[in-house]
Amino acid sequence: MTTSSQGVERVTPQESQGGAPVAAAALMLTSAILTFFVGIFALTANLVFSGPGYEYTFRISGWGWVNLVTALVVAAVAIGLLVNAAATWVAAVVVACLAMVVSFLWMPYYPAGSIVLIALDLAVIWGVATWGASRGPA
Repeated sequence: MTTSSQGVERVTPQESQGGAPVAAAALMLTSAILTFFVGIFALTANLVFSGPGYEYTFRISGWGWVNLVTALVVAAVAIGLLVNAAATWVAAVVVACLAMVVSFLWMPYYPAGSIVLIALDLAVIWGVATWGASRGPA
């Protein structure tokens, strides 16, 4: 609040962040939920994956644990974005990049889901990196 020269108080509106932080946090939470379900699927499937052209054989349950841990980290950073902690801006970009790498490595097992998760993480990176950039002085 500010006081004018006449002693009348007037309320000045605070500058809001807009919808970008909430949208980025919502996309991160969506990515975390989907990654969590992918991890649960991988743990319950407990299959051995080997396909044509793959030199190695992997147990999918190992990827399930990787996806579960990734989902928990992404969710924690998304909650940090929701409370608008400034330190989570950098963490959101770093965690979204790591989640993209995990999704890319998961692609041979579930291509459609991996592409969706990569697109969500890319949208999060774009949203966090550009929020506030287009706003001029008020």
